[in-house]
Amino acid sequence: MKNKLFLLFLLIIGLFVALTVNVSAVYGETGDSGTLTDTTDTFNVQIDTVVNDIYPTQTAKFLITINNPLTQEDEFKFNFGAIPKWSFTTDPASYLSGVNVGAGKTITFPLSITPSSDALGFGLQNFKVTFNSKKTGASKEASFMIFYRNPTPPATKYQPTVAFNFDIPEKIDPRQPVTLKVLLDNKNPLALPDVLITIRSDLYNIDRIVPLASLEKKTELFTVNYNPTQPPKEDTIIVKVKVGDVEFTPATKQIEIIEYTDIPEKKDETSSFFKWVLSYTYTNNGNVKETKEVKVPSSLFMLPFMKTSPKAALVKDENGRAFSWNIELAPQESKTVLVTKNYRPLIYIILLIIIGTVLYYIFRSPIVIKKETKIMNVDNQGISDVKVLLHLKNRTNKSVEDVKLVDRIPQMGMLDTEFSVGTLHPSKVIKHEHKGTIIRWDISTLEPFEERIISYTLQSKLKIIGGFSLPQAVVKFKGKGESVKRTLSNKITAK
Repeated sequence: MKNKLFLLFLLIIGLFVALTVNVSAVYGETGDSGTLTDTTDTFNVQIDTVVNDIYPTQTAKFLITINNPLTQEDEFKFNFGAIPKWSFTTDPASYLSGVNVGAGKTITFPLSITPSSDALGFGLQNFKVTFNSKKTGASKEASFMIFYRNPTPPATKYQPTVAFNFDIPEKIDPRQPVTLKVLLDNKNPLALPDVLITIRSDLYNIDRIVPLASLEKKTELFTVNYNPTQPPKEDTIIVKVKVGDVEFTPATKQIEIIEYTDIPEKKDETSSFFKWVLSYTYTNNGNVKETKEVKVPSSLFMLPFMKTSPKAALVKDENGRAFSWNIELAPQESKTVLVTKNYRPLIYIILLIIIGTVLYYIFRSPIVIKKETKIMNVDNQGISDVKVLLHLKNRTNKSVEDVKLVDRIPQMGMLDTEFSVGTLHPSKVIKHEHKGTIIRWDISTLEPFEERIISYTLQSKLKIIGGFSLPQAVVKFKGKGESVKRTLSNKITAK
């Protein structure tokens, strides 16, 4: 019995020694490092991962560190076993056949692993490596992994998902082009070759098909040209996006077409003989009905010569007088007002005056005669004696030949035959039964601008109360050729 217990004790001691001598490799996941040691302190090995997540064209990299605790140099060899589909390299390359590590030294070198076959399976790849000490004969085993990725993973079926929005000014001037921006955002890796964008408005409709790459964000620009005469109004813009049978929630926005006015003036002038016609044309280029106040300056002097069409109101302000219209214009409507300045009547009047004056001077009598009376004797019973003065004048610069002056005394009076000294005596005095007394003076020549005063006295047969009229005196003279012309004096009343 004691022998059996002793043998059992020896067996337990042997197992304990075996466990402490045996080397166990330690493996860590990506980025971890492993250290191999034994209780006999023969050598230590550590593997650090640099890159172990690769595609077929890439290389996995690790760092191997070997520590020699012995007091003498040792050579270490490592073996990956039969792995034909992978290529192993070290730097330097000679380390693949063995690594010499000095006494108490540590050495670190890179290990590169590259796939060398297209037949490799994708996923986690397990590797085991055995390290052997030449001096001690000890060996250690370690394992590590490489994650070998598939460059063309199987396609995933995605449902089209597009987020979108749009931007457009809230207030729009229809005279200016408007840019509408649609912002598209493909939310998954599915490429969309035919994305339908529809824009709807009361005033226009736009459709466009655009491509959208995987996870692409894109801005589509739409230029909208409104009718410049579009009246003011509010409008709703609706933008929809559709991919195949999938239609996304529409986006809407309220906009307003603003009102504007633009009424330019176009002025034209035509003229003829002393007549000017000014035309003012106004066109409403706006999109609302507008009333335009138009003023054309005038003056009090000009008013008789100006005429307007249509008829204008005459106003007066700090700038003076002016013609005024209130013109009502619908969108795109034109109206014209006319202002006519016509000086022809004034010119005609001036011409007539000039012509009349010229004709007057041409055809007027060269001799002027004026008859004048002076009361010589008057008492309570009336007038008894009257002196008559005849002013005879040649108002031209030419002599007048064969001048005969004839005057007549009514039946109620008689000629006083006693003439004043210096006055021209009558050439002939004739008493007529009905016409009274006829007196004639003969003057052979009346020199240029010569003036003569001939006087005589008539006596009333009866006392005249109040006054009486005397007939006109007559001057006869020789005109051009053989013609005889005559000139009458003024009528006069003696009183």
